[in-house]
Amino acid sequence: MRIFAALNAGVCLFALAPSAWAQDRAKESQERAAGAEEPSSTAEADIVVTGSRVIRDGRDAPTPVTITSVEQMQLTPSNIPEALNKLPQFAGSTTSVGAGNGAGSGRSNIFTGNYINLRSFGAIRTLVLQDGHRVPPTAINGQVDTNTIPQMLVERVEVVTGGASAVYGSDAVTGVVNFVLDKDFKGLKANFQTGISSRGDAPSWKAGIAAGFDITERGHFEFSAEHYYNKGLESQADRSFSADVPAYTGAGTAAKPYVLTHNARLSNTALGGLATSGPFAGQQFVGSGILAPFNSGTATGTSNVASGGDGGYFGGTLVNSLETNQLFGRFDYDITDNANFYVEATYADASTSPHNLNERVGSYTIFSGNAFLPANAQALLTSANAPSFTLGRVNSDLAAAAVTRQKTTVFRVTTGVDGKVGAFDWGVYYTHGEAKVTSVTENNINYPNFYAALDAVRDPNGNAVCRITLTNPTSPLAAGCAPINMFGSNNQSAAALDYIYGDTSWQAISKMDDVGGSISGNLFNNWAGAVTASINAEYRRQSLDQTTSDDPNFLPAGIYTGVRGVSAASLPPLWAYLTEPPRSGENEVWEVGSEVLFPLLADIPLVRKLDFNGAVRYTHYANSGSVVTYKLGLTYEPFDGLRFRAAKSRDIRAPTLADLSPNVGQSFTRIVDPLTGQTGNVNVQTSGNPDLVPEVARTYTAGVVYQPSWLPRLTLSFDYYNIRIDNAISSLAGSNAAVLQQCAASGGTSALCGLIERPLPYSNTTAANFPTLTRTQSLNIAEAYTEGFDVEASYGFGLGGISAAIPGQVNLRLLYSYQPILKTRSYTDAVLDNDAGQVGLSKHRVAGFVGYKAGPFAIDVQMRYSSKQLRQETVGVVYADPYLPSAFYTDLNLAYDVRFGGNDNMQLFLNIGNLFDRDPRVSPALLRTSSPGTASPTVAGDDMIGRYFTTGVRFKF
Repeated sequence: MRIFAALNAGVCLFALAPSAWAQDRAKESQERAAGAEEPSSTAEADIVVTGSRVIRDGRDAPTPVTITSVEQMQLTPSNIPEALNKLPQFAGSTTSVGAGNGAGSGRSNIFTGNYINLRSFGAIRTLVLQDGHRVPPTAINGQVDTNTIPQMLVERVEVVTGGASAVYGSDAVTGVVNFVLDKDFKGLKANFQTGISSRGDAPSWKAGIAAGFDITERGHFEFSAEHYYNKGLESQADRSFSADVPAYTGAGTAAKPYVLTHNARLSNTALGGLATSGPFAGQQFVGSGILAPFNSGTATGTSNVASGGDGGYFGGTLVNSLETNQLFGRFDYDITDNANFYVEATYADASTSPHNLNERVGSYTIFSGNAFLPANAQALLTSANAPSFTLGRVNSDLAAAAVTRQKTTVFRVTTGVDGKVGAFDWGVYYTHGEAKVTSVTENNINYPNFYAALDAVRDPNGNAVCRITLTNPTSPLAAGCAPINMFGSNNQSAAALDYIYGDTSWQAISKMDDVGGSISGNLFNNWAGAVTASINAEYRRQSLDQTTSDDPNFLPAGIYTGVRGVSAASLPPLWAYLTEPPRSGENEVWEVGSEVLFPLLADIPLVRKLDFNGAVRYTHYANSGSVVTYKLGLTYEPFDGLRFRAAKSRDIRAPTLADLSPNVGQSFTRIVDPLTGQTGNVNVQTSGNPDLVPEVARTYTAGVVYQPSWLPRLTLSFDYYNIRIDNAISSLAGSNAAVLQQCAASGGTSALCGLIERPLPYSNTTAANFPTLTRTQSLNIAEAYTEGFDVEASYGFGLGGISAAIPGQVNLRLLYSYQPILKTRSYTDAVLDNDAGQVGLSKHRVAGFVGYKAGPFAIDVQMRYSSKQLRQETVGVVYADPYLPSAFYTDLNLAYDVRFGGNDNMQLFLNIGNLFDRDPRVSPALLRTSSPGTASPTVAGDDMIGRYFTTGVRFKF
């Protein structure tokens, strides 16, 4: 029961309860400045709560709302999104490191940015707001990179951990994350910091400034600017847990379970090339191409994978670099005493660069007479009358020059007017947002050029040339072809590298125009209180235009004519590292919604308050039709300090423009056809699906909040959630073995058969009925379901209440999430997988905080715990050690306030992340049993850099 041990050790580190933390911290500062001995309760705080347009006190909301203050987020000094990712509700969020997006999250070709993901249910199903307005998407799949939020002016982050589509529209399936800015900031503040790991690498630095001031009595202007850079870790060799190339080996059966093997090597390859056939099979090429003995290592039970030896292995970037820039400006003006005009603009960019992309392994046919073959090797071929031999090689030397640079550039402007008429608040706004994602892969390997260069011979004058220049000089491959030497490492000529390398790129531009308005207020008073209602309407227009420098999947027919060593049955793709195909689309959305807060009972025995909260929204998508969402909620307060809440909602996630795009990409793959029994290549057509409809989720939440009057500043809450989607959007491939099998077993009647084209009816099982085309397409055919609960608690007290001799204030916080179920099924009759508790998503997750402040000195400890995880990735697979251990990380923050003119104007701080230098849990994906080292073998959410020191100074005047 390690979770309870962790709770006893650190879990008395209490946590935030809904709508209390941010106000508590602000109140504490004010009271300390006034000389208060102990901060008082904030029970009467009144804020507009995210998740509702009519509820003005978060304690009355039927769906749970968590507020995280900027002070707490500063305990993670890198950036605010990384601070949020440490909270247990955000398991599965994508970071600049490249963690996954969770269940059914859509496209995975984005690695720049921080994408918030509640419940690991898919970042695409978490709505991101800024000051209550939808943030335009930054990625081609509709997600928002939260690195582009103007962080210097963020006052707090409000998180609704329940469905809110009826209030805010599409994507609010698992909840809403609202970044609330300090729109009344006055003065000047700045932040300067630098950081480095305890190993002297992954350096970082950040500089930011913000200022705000009034312009006359009615106007206010503020701006902020910030730059952040972290170099990351360029190589897996930078950390011992990945440098020794771990891999699972074995068969995954009870007789031969998978075991974690270190120093895994591909025993049928070598970095400089291994002859796997022919008269000198079993020897490798080293140095300048000299044949030498090959140590095949110790057999592991997995074919061609050994422990140790001279075999090849892969390696890439461990932690991507990250660089962000943010500029923000806001001006508002009181047009009248009851109307305020505002305009704000944001520019932001975020860049990352994975270096040393995973090497490509190849098994190449080398023909007798190759221009670069050593003389002794050629003599052996000649004496054996062998026309060729096979060379197994990991192309680390070729991949070393490859790097992908991806940059997201964002521009947003919002303008509007807020006002008040009598008892009603109203507002109208317009937002225009543009985001450009540019991805460039430098020194990508062009496979047709590579194979043309590999087939090297001597011309009549004895010069090394590409054979195609002699056999097919009119081929486009012949122009500029320079032969390549693949015997030994780094023996390629500059001309050969220039010939095989090419830069590929793609660019996506997303635009959104959003116009909306709302009015809300008290309609009348009934027998139990004020009846409050809201009406809102919104129009959005979105567009996506994605272009590519070269279609990544298009292979010109006959391109290999005149080139030997390329199997017609298994043609390589055009590029080693594929890019994105072109796509485009646009959509218009009209919607109108209404919400009501209707008190039912008040101030009678056992009922201090009983309220009903309901919302309904009608939305029409030009591309995917109309849908109605709703929310029904109750809050019940039997007596002061105890509140029960429950809600049921129907929420949606509309298909993105990338999902809907009809643009087609072409590729091919090799399949085993269960209908005809034939094996061969088949054309693959990849596209979006214009017939998709919105996903529909049914969400249930229920909880209780306790704030006892006998112990002010203690808040406890418990909230249960249940979310189910039966028509989730899932990308399916007709070339998938399970899809082919199910379609064949159904005799062609399965809905999946639409992904497979055959020349004859399914009743024909001859070789003539082998598929002519398979499609990879998104369909409303998947299922997703999750269930669990959250516990939150917070408590703050002055030590003077214990003893007058003890100074200072203590704040305690705890957040605990238990998620036993996260089930997904990609299509009907597919295996229903439960990802909860498996590698990447712990069932038990805890974040604890202890803060102590006495005078100018403050110390904060932040701890996070995730329970053990089952290594199993596929049902029926057996591991010798089935569980990964639990993980526990501790961060320490020390701060000291320096006073100027009687005020705390400067703060010096030192943050030590991962104080005890805990290594991440190691669990390579199963695909790496045959490709050891292809990517970081660590678990999503674990720390890969290790102990990290950040020191800096904050100013405020």
